[in-house]
Order: sequence, then structure tokens, then C-alpha cells
Amino acid sequence: MTGWRQLVWTLLAATALTAVAAPAHAQLPPDQRRQMRQEMREQWREMPPEERRRLHEQHRERWQQMPQEDRQRLREEMRGQRPPPPPGGGGYGGGSGPRGGWR
Repeated sequence: MTGWRQLVWTLLAATALTAVAAPAHAQLPPDQRRQMRQEMREQWREMPPEERRRLHEQHRERWQQMPQEDRQRLREEMRGQRPPPPPGGGGYGGGSGPRGGWR
């Protein structure tokens, strides 16, 4: 098996195990989580662009085929896993930056 195909299978397996691994991932120390994310980003960058595009399209198709209720439930679950925003806003779309707050 060529290197990129092995990488694709690794990424697909990792994606399939996300639901199982998420609780264990949350128990890892922050530096190990950071290292894992960095390694995955590097693997993604090394993948040929046409393969990345194909995987992206497959993911989009699966997401669109999923019933609306399931998509909403997954979104809510993912939001529940995020840490709360720091006091005073921060993060995305809020706060008082050069462009102001809510519009």
C-alpha cells in the first residue's frame, strides 16, 4: 500500500473512532492533545490535494444525507464539549475588536 493510501485509511479509521475516542481524548493532558492535533494536521497537509478534496466531498455528502435531527444532536453534543468562553467575550464573533461587537 502506498504511503498516502495508508494515511487515508488511518484518517478514516481515526474519524470512525472519534465518537469512542472523544471521552478518552478529553482525559489526555493538554500537551498530548495538542501534539495529537498537530500530527493530524501534518498528515492532512501531506495528503495529495485531490485526495483531500475527495474526502471532503465524501464527508459533506454523508453529512447532507444524515437526518436533520441527527445533525442537530451532533452539533449540540459538539457544543457541549467546548469549554465555555472566557469572561468578557473573547473567541469568535464577540468582544470589542476593531470591527466592534454584534451587528
